[in-house]
Amino acid sequence: MEITPVIATLAAAGFGSLMTLLVAVVVQKKTLKREREHKLWERQVAVIEESFKHERAVALKRTELMRNPGPETDVFLALKSVFDEADVSKIMANLELYGSPEMQAAHKTAFEAWRDWFVAFIDWRKWNKRTGPGHEEERAEAVRETTQRWPNVEKLAAKADEAYDELAKAMRGKVFFEPTVNRVDPPNRELPR
Repeated sequence: MEITPVIATLAAAGFGSLMTLLVAVVVQKKTLKREREHKLWERQVAVIEESFKHERAVALKRTELMRNPGPETDVFLALKSVFDEADVSKIMANLELYGSPEMQAAHKTAFEAWRDWFVAFIDWRKWNKRTGPGHEEERAEAVRETTQRWPNVEKLAAKADEAYDELAKAMRGKVFFEPTVNRVDPPNRELPR
């Protein structure tokens, strides 16, 4: 059987149509994958912005409380205003869903450092309140305790500041990521595929 020009034309057209279809499917899949990765990246950035805003407000409030640690300042009321502005459970859930392992670890470290500072600060405040009027019989002990405890509060505040800086560094590292083609060998596992 001989291949006629009509059969050759039909076979070439069929092959061309099949290749066009395959190319269209491959391009569509790649486009959908890139869109999904970009949407995920946008969601991660939104979570980072929300978390960064909250963590910054907490760090600023801690600094403010350290500058004005007097007994007249209501620590819980001051911190309540910060925590009322943010839905912490939503931030935590979003960090678990969209945060990188480095960011989650930095957030956990920052929270633990803040918690340690808060416990020490409240303990110091308990003694500091006894140094005022109406506590004459225990004032000497209270002054001694507040003097002994304050360096630890300052040390834990510095540790919380360092943990906050590390968290901010981890967040910035994720935000400034621009999706590009990976030409690094071996590929960077942090970059989306």
